[in-house]
Amino acid sequence: MDKLIKHKVSDKIYFQFFSLLIVGILILVFSSLSFLALVGALFSLYILNNLMFSFGEGIPINLLIVFLACLQWIIGPILSYYTGINHPFYGMQVPEEEYFNYIIPGVILYHLGLLLPVAGVKDIPKTTVNDLHSTTSLKTKAAYYLIDIGFISSFASAFAPAFLIFFLHLLSQLKFIGCFYLYTSNTSKKIVLYIVFGSLVLDALAAAMFHDLLLWGLFFLFIFCIKNKVSLTKRYSALLLVMFSLLVLQSVKYQFRNVAWSGSSLSTLDRTELFFGMVKESLLSPGALFDSKANVTTITRLNQGWIISRVMTFVPNVEPFAEGETIEGAFSAALLPRFISENKAMAGGRVMMERFTGIILQEGTSMNISLIGEAYGNYGKERGMLFMFFIGLVYSFMLRYIFLKCRENPTLLLWIPFLFLQVIKAETDLTTTLNYLTKAAITMFIVFYGFRKVLKLEL
Repeated sequence: MDKLIKHKVSDKIYFQFFSLLIVGILILVFSSLSFLALVGALFSLYILNNLMFSFGEGIPINLLIVFLACLQWIIGPILSYYTGINHPFYGMQVPEEEYFNYIIPGVILYHLGLLLPVAGVKDIPKTTVNDLHSTTSLKTKAAYYLIDIGFISSFASAFAPAFLIFFLHLLSQLKFIGCFYLYTSNTSKKIVLYIVFGSLVLDALAAAMFHDLLLWGLFFLFIFCIKNKVSLTKRYSALLLVMFSLLVLQSVKYQFRNVAWSGSSLSTLDRTELFFGMVKESLLSPGALFDSKANVTTITRLNQGWIISRVMTFVPNVEPFAEGETIEGAFSAALLPRFISENKAMAGGRVMMERFTGIILQEGTSMNISLIGEAYGNYGKERGMLFMFFIGLVYSFMLRYIFLKCRENPTLLLWIPFLFLQVIKAETDLTTTLNYLTKAAITMFIVFYGFRKVLKLEL
């Protein structure tokens, strides 16, 4: 067994080395990327490779967090700097060297913080992954209850008072966790899986919002690879397919939203027909996927760097460094209820955007300065990088605590997506992330307690 593990580790090292070498040479020969941009591109590839290796070994949420950060904080800006597509408003606001001198060390330190073992725990124990099937097979009844609670909460949230809406939103996510229980169990009734994810597709089309569909679809891929052996070749083939699908989705999304949001009388069926009609049209005209207008939209959407670079120009020239004020506010808001701390920080990007970039968002517009943008707005370059390591360590501690508890109850593995749904998003600030994490953990505790005491079931 030890020999087999050593052989697998050697294969991964060779794969990393040769893929980085080949891509590095190609970039040097066929592009004019600077040294910093090259380092950023290769580091992003290194994280992607590690993420692909980790499919089937659990839910590598720490690698997913860093990979999405690389996409939006490094790859998006590289495309913006080097394709000549630099939108006058959504373009990069500082020279490339200044931006990458902060971002690349900051992301690497964030990765190191998330990577470090805490309390002697490094990865999800293999016994947890191996025992998952037998454990969930004993809990199928509880899984159906989770799915029921999820659907009922989705329905009830439309009629609930404002103070209950977020709690019901969290409960509505339980239908996905219930699905993960069923899928990894020995039950043959997988139709529930199709119903839950089919409803997710319809919800996405009805609202013309695809974020939740993409995230929960990705989480399901992690679960799928736990249960099924999927070769590395198939994983990279699936990655290419996903990338192409995202390109198609991006090409039709804004046109679809314009029609869907202006035509409130359209039924879900009408919206479904409209969407797939647009997708078909896009596939029949593949050249349109790469025209300049589509490229501007795709790069602008991917690039979170334009907001971060605005923070770097605005602070401290207009707004002084916050010196940890929003960081302390985020932790206070997460730990103290509002009746104790009446002036606790509010989650959401509107305040952050106005304070640290000077941009006043219109009603209904959703943007945020991101974690690394907030780090700069509080501490500047060097201390901002150190903060990224610190916050990575905080998330690592939370994650490793779950890994530790997984030794007692392997099904806790399936709750990681529920807890870290906001943490993985590269565009959110710390208050939003910690607020969600705290409330999700409390909700999870209530659900476990309620199942044990009321339903007499263990989750």
